[in-house]
Amino acid sequence: MTRHLLLLVFLLNLLPGAASAAEIEIRVIALFADKALLQVGDQQKIVSKGETFEGVLLESASGRGAVVVVDDNKMQLGLNQSIAGNFKKPERSSLRIYPDSLGMYFVDGSINGQRTRFLVDTGASYVTLSGNKARQLKIDFRSGVPNEVQTAAAVVPAWVVTLDSVNVGGIRLRNVNATVIEGTQPFDVLLGNSFLQHTRMQKAGAVLELKKRF
Repeated sequence: MTRHLLLLVFLLNLLPGAASAAEIEIRVIALFADKALLQVGDQQKIVSKGETFEGVLLESASGRGAVVVVDDNKMQLGLNQSIAGNFKKPERSSLRIYPDSLGMYFVDGSINGQRTRFLVDTGASYVTLSGNKARQLKIDFRSGVPNEVQTAAAVVPAWVVTLDSVNVGGIRLRNVNATVIEGTQPFDVLLGNSFLQHTRMQKAGAVLELKKRF
């Protein structure tokens, strides 16, 4: 880590309330004229000059780098360069998800405080994950309600459980129903309707926006 990055981390750790705030990473994923694709924590967005995203102001951007301002601290970052520090992210009730090259909508989040990646799936009744993934996330799924699921190959055991919390891009819900399917599939956690029904979904071009219902 370069000297100026270490200095920013030091300054961020001196901010009021930093001791109780979570450490957040800020990374420049791509650079454009007066725009940059920023990642703040587990969220990504193409941010225009003068726009604030997750508490990070993009002051300027070019092919050479981006200047960001965090809690009144200014920093220049190059492509794929990042900083990390303790600062408070604003609470969010909405997020935008950009499709991958295949048009799939993946987003990072957490289950019961354990980080994971979700695939938005409006065809799934519940948040759905494999037994292997549930074990990684320390979910005691065998204490749930036994069920069966028809896969392409066979009928396999499954369990219906209640997750303590699901957090996707700052939209946090408690007591979310989920299905755990024995085995390794699905590879990614499916963000199904037991979560999505508590949001309003709309598309702006290819971008999928989720807003929490109050």
